[in-house]
Amino acid sequence: MKRLLILSLCFLLSFGIADAQDVEQMIKQKPFAINGTLGLGVGTYNSSGIPARQRAFSYLFNGAPTVSIYGVSFPFSVVVSDQQRGFTQPFNQYGISPTYKWVTVHAGWQSIQWSPYTLAGYNFLGGGVELNPGKLRFGFIYGRFNKAIEEDPGLITAFSQTPAYKRTGFSTKLGWGTERNHFDFTLLKAKDEVSSLKNKPSSLNLTPSENLVLGISSRFTFFKRFVFDIDASGSLYTRNLLADTVKNLKLDKIDFIKDLINLNASTQLLTAGHTSLGYQGQNYNVLVKYKRIDPDFKSMGAYYFESDVQNYTVEGGVKLIKGQMQLNGSFGVQNDNLLKDKAYQSNRKIGSINASFNKTNYGIDVRYSNYGITQDRGLNPIVDTLRIAKTNHNLNTMLRYSIADTLISHSFILVGNIQSLVDLNRFTSAQSLSNSKTANLSYQLGLLKTGLNFNTSFNYTVADIYLGHTVFFGPSIGIGKDFFEGKLGLNAAMSFQQQKNNKINAGNILNGSLNGSFRFTKKNAANLSINYLKSNSKDFTLPSFNEIYSNLTLSHSF
Repeated sequence: MKRLLILSLCFLLSFGIADAQDVEQMIKQKPFAINGTLGLGVGTYNSSGIPARQRAFSYLFNGAPTVSIYGVSFPFSVVVSDQQRGFTQPFNQYGISPTYKWVTVHAGWQSIQWSPYTLAGYNFLGGGVELNPGKLRFGFIYGRFNKAIEEDPGLITAFSQTPAYKRTGFSTKLGWGTERNHFDFTLLKAKDEVSSLKNKPSSLNLTPSENLVLGISSRFTFFKRFVFDIDASGSLYTRNLLADTVKNLKLDKIDFIKDLINLNASTQLLTAGHTSLGYQGQNYNVLVKYKRIDPDFKSMGAYYFESDVQNYTVEGGVKLIKGQMQLNGSFGVQNDNLLKDKAYQSNRKIGSINASFNKTNYGIDVRYSNYGITQDRGLNPIVDTLRIAKTNHNLNTMLRYSIADTLISHSFILVGNIQSLVDLNRFTSAQSLSNSKTANLSYQLGLLKTGLNFNTSFNYTVADIYLGHTVFFGPSIGIGKDFFEGKLGLNAAMSFQQQKNNKINAGNILNGSLNGSFRFTKKNAANLSINYLKSNSKDFTLPSFNEIYSNLTLSHSF
């Protein structure tokens, strides 16, 4: 058994994928287990008035087995249909991170988050270790961040692989504290191997690069209710290792940096970070946040950043009437052009407020938000006829009321939404018109002992755009019932939607469905669905048509 355990762990280190697991718990798991589902489905389709959008007959067999070795899962999938056949193992990049007490070992493919601006979930192939004895927070990883991909001049398509240099690197973290109170330093160093490609890529955007990132992450709770967070990083990014060197470069007290990274004419030093200060009271909270990311900030340990952005945000909330009423709101401003080198600067304002009051049988929820954007001059003045100045208002409300006892239940829900775009530029406001209003009233009746459910609703929508006024409205109804202690379920629904364009009848759509499900045993079930769609168009540019399609599925779990 010990030999089997060792072989299994070696296998997992080489080919398995798992989150951090305690080795002691892994040993207690079954050496081998398999479970999953199998399914078989057949479908029919028929249409008139339009070209067929599906095949007249279709079938699908699918399986999703999962193999477990000492608690580590390996999911697979099998698909056989009239359109495709395939066998896939979706996680073809494997890794494992076993934990024993305060030691965690990483091996294989890994995606680790140490800092949002240094090592932030980038997928690499390698290994590492994390040590957390007491309050010490130490980590080190090393691996391949990119594999070399040669350019194929004869296969340049949208689906061809993007050429890349082989990239290797390491990252280390050193800190002290707990998740509630800590201070961490994070360092990342990665570099492309110039000789990893036999042929020089034709793309001028692909050059061998090198990156050195140093970041700090901290969180402190003080006076019991104040919480301070900060994450900040500086990134030295040499975009082209083949660029001209800078002669007689002197960095005085930090001259040692030249031993850590190649510095040349393509090297940039950019920063990114965010910080917040919050107060958590017994019935209220306040949070102030600031975020800034320099233009084109990059880290080889992260995939993407929204750069050239600066945010100031204030958030808050309060609970009243023993928590039955809650008020929450936020307001923020954002701008770009941090280096003052753009032709124009965009300024945004975002505000929202939520108010809710809820009791057992009734409640109301109201949400309002607005998003505004304006432009200021940057390097160039702004022409008034082209100036962007818009505000988007959004109001959502929901009212609910319910009555229930041991025999019957009633539920009423009214939902409304108003959305409006206001263009403050008088030269473009008419063409930017965009307003919509929606209301939906629904009622649900439940007969608890018989398992009968009935529901109905009515929807009304008005949309206004430049030179267009559209109205959608119509009812829907549904009924369902369970039989044989829930083993058999039947459901039917129907909806009707009328459309008017500029007060002229544009047609209607009738949609109906019938569904039935039956569970033979705990592991075997069947489902049958039939759907009918009839579109009656009054618009000469759109055809009227009918569609009916059905689907039968059988499923087995093991």
